[in-house]
Amino acid sequence: NFKDQLSNTLMKYKAYTNSTNDVFTAEYEWYNYLNELNSFEKDLINKLKGYHNWSNTFIVFYLNSLLIKSSSASLPTHDKDYIELENAMGNLEIEQLKYIRDYWGSEQKRVTRLFEDNNPNLSISNLYNKKSSQRHKRLSLRRISNFDLELFTTFFPIILTTPDVCSNLFKAKNEYFDIVMFDEASQLRVEDNLPALMKGKQIIIAGDEHQMPPSNYFSKMFDGSIEDQEDQEEDEIVIDRDNLLLSCESLLEFALEFSFQKKYLDFHYRSKHPYLIDFSNYAFYNQRLKPLPNNLDYNPIKYINVGGTFSDHSNDTEAEYILSILDKNIQRFPNGKYPTVGIATFNISQRNLIYSKINERKKLSKYNEFNVKINELEENGLFIKNLENIQGDERDIIILSTTYGKNKEGRFFRRFGPLGFKKGYKLLNVIITRAKYKVYVCSSIPEEIILGYKQHLKVEGSNNRSAVFFAYLAYCKAVSEQNEIQRTSVLNTLAQNTPESNDLILNDGLLESPFEEEVYQVLVENFKEKDIYPQFKFAGFRIDIVIDSKIKGIPRIAIECDGAAYHSSREAYLYDRHRQKILEDHGFVFHRIWSTNWWRNQNREVKTLVHFINETLNSKPKEVKDNSRTIFAFNDEEFSLSQIANKKQEINQELNEVEVVVPVVKKQIEEEPNLFNSDPNEKVVKLNSVVKIKYLNTDTLIKVKIVNSENNRRAAINGVQKVNLKSSVGVSLMGKAVGKTVKVGNLDNYVEILEITD
Repeated sequence: NFKDQLSNTLMKYKAYTNSTNDVFTAEYEWYNYLNELNSFEKDLINKLKGYHNWSNTFIVFYLNSLLIKSSSASLPTHDKDYIELENAMGNLEIEQLKYIRDYWGSEQKRVTRLFEDNNPNLSISNLYNKKSSQRHKRLSLRRISNFDLELFTTFFPIILTTPDVCSNLFKAKNEYFDIVMFDEASQLRVEDNLPALMKGKQIIIAGDEHQMPPSNYFSKMFDGSIEDQEDQEEDEIVIDRDNLLLSCESLLEFALEFSFQKKYLDFHYRSKHPYLIDFSNYAFYNQRLKPLPNNLDYNPIKYINVGGTFSDHSNDTEAEYILSILDKNIQRFPNGKYPTVGIATFNISQRNLIYSKINERKKLSKYNEFNVKINELEENGLFIKNLENIQGDERDIIILSTTYGKNKEGRFFRRFGPLGFKKGYKLLNVIITRAKYKVYVCSSIPEEIILGYKQHLKVEGSNNRSAVFFAYLAYCKAVSEQNEIQRTSVLNTLAQNTPESNDLILNDGLLESPFEEEVYQVLVENFKEKDIYPQFKFAGFRIDIVIDSKIKGIPRIAIECDGAAYHSSREAYLYDRHRQKILEDHGFVFHRIWSTNWWRNQNREVKTLVHFINETLNSKPKEVKDNSRTIFAFNDEEFSLSQIANKKQEINQELNEVEVVVPVVKKQIEEEPNLFNSDPNEKVVKLNSVVKIKYLNTDTLIKVKIVNSENNRRAAINGVQKVNLKSSVGVSLMGKAVGKTVKVGNLDNYVEILEITD
């Protein structure tokens, strides 16, 4: 009522001043209205009057509230009618930003004056000076923040940092920040992040419950409990309701168990083609994700079954095929740059094998063109990672080596390490969703196993372990061969195996209501039926009716038949506006018909609809940007296994010729390692040494202490993990000096010794 009264009075005020110029009457009406208000309403009016352009601000909020509340009234039908409201909201945002700028500026001046009053001998420029001078030393970030925390946070109200740095910078400042946000929370341990958690009045924890929890892989390797990745045993995590802090595996799980309010981000922005995310969407996310439509007509997945042999925890044939993909299939974009590339393997041994093959080929001048490409790809972010280290990465192209296959005796074993664990699907979900444009899948798993995925899913009873892995390979094969029936079959099978899920083919081409049927009938009477598509599916969206003339440069017309009940909520309205903007960026124009308007005056709505469609179809075709050459950067040319074998033989022969000059030196190094040590008194690793090492596979820095006790399965103390001298890590490090690179046990994993202390 207050809003209605204010609006009416405001309109009267404008009417008097604009039409009659009767300023006296206008002022009288205004003050007569003001005097009847209560104290709260008067205070609100006074605050509005003090705001620049306050009447426009009020009208924008009032009209927006009216739109949301009264969706059954006569509402806008197509884009032109939104322009005024959109512009008004845009102007309001500009005013808000100006207010923030002015407020922030005044706050900075206030804290600056306070700082100078309290510290007459120190200026802010000296406090934040990046360089040292004779009079002023450069201060650390911790000392700056501790010196005057209010000054620091006023100038830097948004701080991006790691949880441990946050804890160190803001000690004893619990609930200091308005908001503390955590990203990738599925990878964060509760005990490591609890101090940072306490720094915020409000906590936002962002993460994906279907992605990997923190890994304890390295701690197991330290104490010698595993010698190989495939030997890992699954940890059974049991949630203790009386002690959630200790029993939760990750900060994200902690938030879920503590019943934090859930908000889902349903739009998927990484994949440039829906097929790249469809598998995970149906297998793990209950079809909740909305992928962006693709602008390019291409096949986003190339599946190659190379039939390699799984031996010594690696697959040489797959590694060679991946090098051929790098050599021949990866080309430049039209802008002259290579796409970004990532290579993902299913264990560390395969990762190291591919890495060593690339380095071997770099030694040969004959392959200079290949080496130049690799160097450029590396500068652009080329990585080679195993499935436990790839979360958070994304690249234009991902090359997968599934690694496993038949052994030398021709037998196939379903031993996939952590992929076969209860939460193994999370590893698979991460590794298959890293690509923006294209995935190349190199596999050696027998196709008769892959194509029996339905039976494996039935036995498993969920989309998990090896069953969902086989289903993914069947999906890749179907997409690669453009077998739409088989692709849909895989997705529907996954959907049926997921609680509260729906099949892919749902209400295909069928109108949903009598309202839509009436609109469709009007369209058929006025336009070509072959150009009219009911329930049109586009990427992750469905449009009520689409008219597509197939004329290049003429946009497709999306006709939305909107009922009042659905659009009465603010969330639905905002979702529809966001969805519309995405589709408009992909060549659609929108016309909305509100059911209430249709029932009240159908003739008027039909006339408006037909006029809009004719106007669009008869408009001048727009120039369409040609992106088709982009797909040449990732072609599907295949190489025979004999070609790859010949290339491998040729490279090995040339490598032997290169290395023939150094076998005597290599032998001397192996037999007399101290012969080439310039300092005979150089410090080496021994019992009770504390050693700082770097894992070359993952760039992980760790400190370990070599001990002789048997039971070392405990958390690191002061950042130092105890390691038994008989463990694989201990054996590898003993007797080695700083700067040495050593192999760890049978893991085909390498560490560099950075520092040794007693």
